[in-house]
Amino acid sequence: MKISCVAIAALVSAGIAQGAIHQFDLLGKGGAGLLSTNENSVINGNAGSGGEVGPGITFDDATRILTINVGWGSGKGFTNLTGNATVGHIHGPTAAGGVASFTQNASVRYGLDNLAGWNNSGTSGGFVGTVTINVGDVAALFNGQFYINVHTSLNGPGEIRGNLVFIPAPGAAAAFGVLGLVATRRRR
Repeated sequence: MKISCVAIAALVSAGIAQGAIHQFDLLGKGGAGLLSTNENSVINGNAGSGGEVGPGITFDDATRILTINVGWGSGKGFTNLTGNATVGHIHGPTAAGGVASFTQNASVRYGLDNLAGWNNSGTSGGFVGTVTINVGDVAALFNGQFYINVHTSLNGPGEIRGNLVFIPAPGAAAAFGVLGLVATRRRR
């Protein structure tokens, strides 16, 4: 499903005004969360898993601040990575949006591993912090064209991945249609 600028305009007219906090989830072709099955490369070893923790992922459209609360490893209620995370990024924008973006790769747009809140532990790691999204990337963020990717030594192209998917507010979900059906949150 492709979320376009027209769809975003429809959401705004359906009651999502600028200056709001918007919820995002992590999804991919393998399911909800930061999963190795969401990766588009061959995975080596017994890959770990992760996902949203605490309040999850939100975006303030007035400040353009994306607040990210994700974790991985058994200490966070998931499975351990094959080793400590070497780097973590937000990649994007992909060429297509919506579910078509799940099978696409894009270059690194925002580093996470160089920010406060990064924990590279393969057994209890994560990122709890914020990233300011460039004004030119906001539409692509809402269009599902960005994903979080965590890399390890054994899985240099990425071990776990989750696409950032906008979850409309309940009143806007009806106006938007079936995207509300993908609002499957996986929190620990």
